[in-house]
Amino acid sequence: MQEKLDFSGRTQLYYQLFDILCAKIKSGEYAPGDMLPTENDLVQKYKVSRITVRKAMDLLYNEGLISRKRGYGTIVKPPKMDQTINKVVHFSSEMEKRGQEFSTKMLANEKIPANKHIASELGIMEKEPLIHVNRLRHLNKVPICLESAFLLYEKCPDVVGKDFSKNSLRLFLESNYNIVWKRASQKIYAILADKKMAKILDIDEGSPLIYIERISYDKDDKKGEFFQGYYRADSYYLTAELEV
Repeated sequence: MQEKLDFSGRTQLYYQLFDILCAKIKSGEYAPGDMLPTENDLVQKYKVSRITVRKAMDLLYNEGLISRKRGYGTIVKPPKMDQTINKVVHFSSEMEKRGQEFSTKMLANEKIPANKHIASELGIMEKEPLIHVNRLRHLNKVPICLESAFLLYEKCPDVVGKDFSKNSLRLFLESNYNIVWKRASQKIYAILADKKMAKILDIDEGSPLIYIERISYDKDDKKGEFFQGYYRADSYYLTAELEV
């Protein structure tokens, strides 16, 4: 891998530095979640100006390869994940299939009353009891999405309090209640992260998010789950198979 810059003027120095750092990221020398060398370190190592380093970093940022955290440094980002909109993708099984390092953190698993919006979507009475399972998903130790499932309490009361950070909620419902989702309908929105969501996903307030609302239907074609997913737009893109 080329480490030295060519100062002859044939190629801009910042672009050469970008190529070097980009190659190191793509080879895994700088892995997702790793800190890149500081601006001072790069200036000293490659004998270039701060402006050159900043321009190279801007290129890496624009390519979606790094993120910046004020007062912390520059971090290598995981590669973007494709999220199909033709079928429901289950996070854990999909990450295992891809051989990715992932983890899930439980934020809530509690009995709550249905608010007006969720009640309307599920076709139930407002304040009817629901189970809220809220999980934060990490890829290569970076939080990339927040997923909430709202289930009808009367259909699966034993879900409350269970830890689904490693165990599958879907399989628990199937094995304990014979609840199997046969189809789903969903809406997809582009939104901006508010202060609370930005803190949870470790991004700047106002950063773009992909927001998904989904209703799942059981084998009797009855609504049984309302789902909300908040996905970092710098970590996901949507794909679809279309007929023409």
